[in-house]
Amino acid sequence: MKPTDNQTNRTTIIDGLPLKTWWATLLVLPLSVRLIHWLVNKTTISPNTITVIGLSLRLLTAALFAVGTPETLMGGALAYIAAYVCDCSDGAVARITGKTSEFGRYLDHVSDLAGDIIILLALAWSQHCINQPWLWAMVFMHVAECYISYLSGFVLASHNGTLGDVAPLRWFNRYRSWFFRRNLKSFLSFPDYTALVFVICPLLGVAAVGLHWGFYLLLAVCLYTVLSTFASIHSVEKRFP
Repeated sequence: MKPTDNQTNRTTIIDGLPLKTWWATLLVLPLSVRLIHWLVNKTTISPNTITVIGLSLRLLTAALFAVGTPETLMGGALAYIAAYVCDCSDGAVARITGKTSEFGRYLDHVSDLAGDIIILLALAWSQHCINQPWLWAMVFMHVAECYISYLSGFVLASHNGTLGDVAPLRWFNRYRSWFFRRNLKSFLSFPDYTALVFVICPLLGVAAVGLHWGFYLLLAVCLYTVLSTFASIHSVEKRFP
């Protein structure tokens, strides 16, 4: 039975969200909470349908970015914001309504990965960066970050390791725990990178600069994800990064 308005309040919705990224906290979360409340209480739309809608918005973003005019870059950035709102909503709707599934989780990861790579290539094409080696290194990092995140979820679900007497890992875990208690990511994460490259810089009219800056930010995000995943696997903490 679908939850009522009283049952699915703001607190319930926020509890159903994963760790918040800095980008989501600043802009997307207020939109997602309202969307989730409406989807859960007023509709019967499935979480997988929300995922497909998000993928469609990503493909629209890519099409607009490929044109590369100031107007289409702005339009693509706005379409990507809408796509990310869907991305922040599908998992929460699944958890709140009890409709989680391995297929849905797989669909979410694959659609995000494929959509973001297509967007990256479309933007690079319009900004004349498609042949740059660092651009293809970014594509590889997209795949690596998604792969690590996807597999780590399975590993951490059944892992009960300990940090033992390794002091640096204990200190690092305490640092992360401060953020986790506040339901925040402990460092800039992949959505913060996409916010810079796919939203902020296109809106500011410096999309090519955003791609260059994005390479270094994505590299930092991937390295931190590896470090944070390692710390989680060797502790009882089941969240990362």
